[in-house]
Amino acid sequence: MQDAHTKKKRILFICDAHLGSGINEQEKEEVLVEFIKNLSPESVTTLYVLGDLFDFWFEYESVILSRYFRILTTLAEAVQRGIDIHLVVGNHDFWAGDFLTKTIGLKVHRDPIEIELGGRRVYLCHGDGVNPYDRGYRVLKVLLRNSAVIWLARWVHPDMLMRLAHRFSRYSREASSVAGKLREDEGILRFAQKKLGEGIDIVIAGHSHRPHEERYSIDGAVRYYYNPGDMQERFSYLEYSDGKFHLKYIGREEEPPQTRTGGRFTHGGAHTSS
Repeated sequence: MQDAHTKKKRILFICDAHLGSGINEQEKEEVLVEFIKNLSPESVTTLYVLGDLFDFWFEYESVILSRYFRILTTLAEAVQRGIDIHLVVGNHDFWAGDFLTKTIGLKVHRDPIEIELGGRRVYLCHGDGVNPYDRGYRVLKVLLRNSAVIWLARWVHPDMLMRLAHRFSRYSREASSVAGKLREDEGILRFAQKKLGEGIDIVIAGHSHRPHEERYSIDGAVRYYYNPGDMQERFSYLEYSDGKFHLKYIGREEEPPQTRTGGRFTHGGAHTSS
């Protein structure tokens, strides 16, 4: 278990920028680069990226995907300044490898992780594959992470592999119905409830792109689920400081996050837990 607790400095959680997807591309890169450049070790200790920073990521032995040069140098500079940056991989950047760790300096986690904040157990994941309805994706997830598949992919020209990945990503987005997305949200919620019932105090997950906060009373203890939203269109993130969590938005007025207390949905201002 990692201890990331601090009362004086902030810990930040972001997810789902999908750099390279072609959606809101110029604005989101500008926002994200500026956001990371402004991180100072005097005020921020740790940045957790909960998956899908890239719409597609793959590492060759001697090739760097030029599309991501600017964000990669920005991340490397932040690490050199003393910011501890973790990437918990998602369904679009699960092929993260040695380049991100050894050259850029990120701490890459291929599985969900648990940290401790203020004496509370916090479970961090991207959120893909936890939906009990999505059996097909869980099978695909295991297949794509197979070492033989990765070895074969390295024989494909980088430009061709990138085009294939973007075509598949676009098809997946276009095929997702509103009902399917709502069911995906519900699947992540069910997973969070299960983890909270097992003794986790706080679950933080991405994947749905919807800022979300939810409070539960379990065995006499108050426990929480948060989704930071996304860095693609909403530019929302989660901040931990002074023992509390805050959903925040970059350069825009705050929108009421979706919340639910006692099993009933409500809408309101940012909620904090202490």
